[in-house]
Amino acid sequence: MNSGLKDTSVIIAFALAHAATAFVCRYFGLQDDVLLTILTMLLTMLICMRGRMSTMFMAIAILLINIFGFALGFLFSELFGCFSSNPLVIYPASTFLTTIIIGYAISGFATIYRRRRRDEGSEDALIWLMLAFIIVITVRLILIMPLSDEQVRTDSINMLLNYTFSGVALAVVVVFTIRALRQRDEELERAHLAQYRYMKLKQQVNPHFLFNSLNILDCMIQEQSPERASLYTHKLAEVYRYMIRNEEEKLVPLYEEMDFVEKYVSLLKVRFTEGLQIESDIPPQAMQRHVVPCCLQLLIENATKHNAVRPDNPLKINIFIEGDDICVTNNLCPKVGRHSSTGLGLAYIKQQYMDLSGKEIEARKTETEFIAKLPLL
Repeated sequence: MNSGLKDTSVIIAFALAHAATAFVCRYFGLQDDVLLTILTMLLTMLICMRGRMSTMFMAIAILLINIFGFALGFLFSELFGCFSSNPLVIYPASTFLTTIIIGYAISGFATIYRRRRRDEGSEDALIWLMLAFIIVITVRLILIMPLSDEQVRTDSINMLLNYTFSGVALAVVVVFTIRALRQRDEELERAHLAQYRYMKLKQQVNPHFLFNSLNILDCMIQEQSPERASLYTHKLAEVYRYMIRNEEEKLVPLYEEMDFVEKYVSLLKVRFTEGLQIESDIPPQAMQRHVVPCCLQLLIENATKHNAVRPDNPLKINIFIEGDDICVTNNLCPKVGRHSSTGLGLAYIKQQYMDLSGKEIEARKTETEFIAKLPLL
């Protein structure tokens, strides 16, 4: 679901809170600047935390949004002033509209620049959040004080101290929230990784693959082709060795994965002597990027499992780079009486990419081919 849509209810709630604060303060003749600033900072923090943004990003967003919001609020108040002279209408309306705009602005930027794992907030970075908090409050009070009398200046100083202590309390809440979110994400990641390892373990002892491989090996022995049988055995051992060696690895270099794919494909071509065509076109610089281990092999296995491999209608698998993605495509050659797919392997790969990078993979089927795009990390 789009982040902007998920944040809509939060943005509207804060917009109403902003408008209500502006109305009440104007009705009782009170200054609303600091209260509105606090609400804006809370809105920014909440959206950034929901998007798992870094604390540095959160601090910068607080500073920029308050500057932008102040200018936008002034602009809208002048605009609404052309239609009404009642401050109980002008300021709540302009504040409501300003909050809606800046709320969606924060949500949009959080969606574009979100960081799910390594850039999540840390307690050490909270100094930036506190600094942003104090700077915003101080600047807003400085703007108020020259236009106020002595009593208002004294009240403003007291207010600055009060909000500074409030900021410390807010920072403490953020610390515990960050820790809780981090612990939850780590537990989810461990669970997803355990599922993925289980799926890979099942794949390693796939009875169909092993049965077919042993049958082929038996045929070679009966045909008295010891050299071919030995070569096949070594390739089969290398395939399983790669799977076992990378059991604990989250990412592997693309050149290692492609080397593994080459060995796996050589085994497939012994089984499918004709009708299987696999081509790859990967530039050398892309080989240094990383992918989830066994992801390409799984896509090739799925292609051979769900499609007929016939000489008169070859199964063509292409592996190539497109932007920052590695793409695996195959034409559709439906099997007669084909079994339905559970989609578990693809689902686990999707979850691994999301856990490791916050990036989604693309998998779609057209009328003529299946296309999978995996981000290069």
